[in-house]
Amino acid sequence: MKALSLLALVLLLAACAAAPSRQHDPIDTRAALSGTAILGEPVDIAQLPEHDLLTLAPEIREYLATIAPGASPRQRLLALIQAFESREFRVEYDADSTLSATETYRQQRGNCLAFTLMMVAMARELGAEAYFNQVDVPPVWSHDEAQTFVVYRHINMVSESARGRRVVDFNLDAYDPLYDQRKLSDTDAFAQFYSNRGIELMKRNEREEAFRYLRKALQLRPEDSSLWSNLGALYSRYGYYDEAEQSYRQALALRPNNLVAISNLERLYRHNGRKELADYYAQRARYHREHNPYYLFYQARNAYEHGEYRRAKQQLRRALWQYEDDHRFHFLLGLTNYRLGALEASKESFREAFSLANNPATVNAYARKLDYLRRVQQ
Repeated sequence: MKALSLLALVLLLAACAAAPSRQHDPIDTRAALSGTAILGEPVDIAQLPEHDLLTLAPEIREYLATIAPGASPRQRLLALIQAFESREFRVEYDADSTLSATETYRQQRGNCLAFTLMMVAMARELGAEAYFNQVDVPPVWSHDEAQTFVVYRHINMVSESARGRRVVDFNLDAYDPLYDQRKLSDTDAFAQFYSNRGIELMKRNEREEAFRYLRKALQLRPEDSSLWSNLGALYSRYGYYDEAEQSYRQALALRPNNLVAISNLERLYRHNGRKELADYYAQRARYHREHNPYYLFYQARNAYEHGEYRRAKQQLRRALWQYEDDHRFHFLLGLTNYRLGALEASKESFREAFSLANNPATVNAYARKLDYLRRVQQ
């Protein structure tokens, strides 16, 4: 494998850019955790939000009792999934609605975590084994702001039995088993719920409630680097830069390759006129981006969409040197070579893409794209 781990990249970077002396000061998160800057007084831990995330309302239990009564838990789960697919009960996707199991069922909307909370609760009610599963969807960069690094935490449900492993996903057609994934404890999933809800509240400018939800997430999982990054984002949004700085630094102490924290620290120091620190973190962020195969893929895709095929090919070669097992890299290279008239190279890239894409939905999408290209060239 040609890919370097992100941790290795951090170590390489550290060898060529020493941190300014200010970064050797001890991290002090007490003010950030207290919330005094936002609340006007230290937070009362007893007043943090507490939701029964997996509790099912009586009408949901009554409905589940009608799902294949007397059958095995696995058969009942399959019948439940079929009922959802046939829209016997429905949930519409809403990216900004992180809801509990009962809220999702009643409001008929939610994001991937809301849907998964509902399905895990329902599956367990039917007697099936079910757990939360985090899929490490590769990072992407916003089209609106090329320097913005966005990490998506995609969570779905997995049910295992003697007959195998079944994935239940809001959008199973887009699910790719190639991506790394890991089992989450209920506590991990609950911490993500409170963090998501906190960010949603922050977007609505409800700063006090946003803090309480983010603080609850950290109460559940204080070792989660991403949760500290989110807390830092809240403090940065409202100009509490000391608390933001300590939150971001704690995020990096827990995970040195947290690019969100690195980038946000650079912006924070730039805003406050601390040029040495800003330049240091800008260099770290730039190094990560330029050596990250998914950032190179973003650049290649952008170049392709603008007709800059030679530049797209150059970036794709760099991406594939770093990581060669993502079918999307090969498929885009096939398209790029096709546009450049390198037909044999194009065919080879397409063959590699199809060999790596073992998700039928992806294979079908690629086949449709190639069929379209053949038709427009006729």
